[in-house]
Amino acid sequence: MGQFLKFGHSMTAISFLGAVVVLWVFHQQLPSPGDALEVYAAQRQTMERIASLVLMPSLLVSLLFGMASMAAVPGFHGAPWAWAKLVTTVLMLEGSLLGIQSPNKREAARAQRALEDVEWIAELGQTMAAEQWSLIIIGFVATANVALGVWRPRFRSRARAST
Repeated sequence: MGQFLKFGHSMTAISFLGAVVVLWVFHQQLPSPGDALEVYAAQRQTMERIASLVLMPSLLVSLLFGMASMAAVPGFHGAPWAWAKLVTTVLMLEGSLLGIQSPNKREAARAQRALEDVEWIAELGQTMAAEQWSLIIIGFVATANVALGVWRPRFRSRARAST
């Protein structure tokens, strides 16, 4: 059972990090809404779908696999690295909802409105820098989360380690 949980957790973590990278690449390729509105709107719709269908589900399933692993493997119960992984996963969940999922959904809806009424173009692209930083920060937190699971540091204090 432990191997199944570890495999599921690893696969969903790969999916999550892959989605973050794909969204970042899409972000780098976004044209100016004023220059190519149709392309901008299509890319924003695709980004919203990636966030909704890959990013968030993989993160939620990864969280479930991780919690099941913590419950099923007695060695994980008191392991500081396992609790640190839980904390970073909660940070990734909150950051992904607030910094990636919601802005992507909002911008995709705005882009669709701009296709119907050109006056909405002025509302597009105002949060791009914040979205890019969110992707970078969440990507680093996710990488740290994976590193915690791979190296499983002991988190000993120097005073205890020297005795």
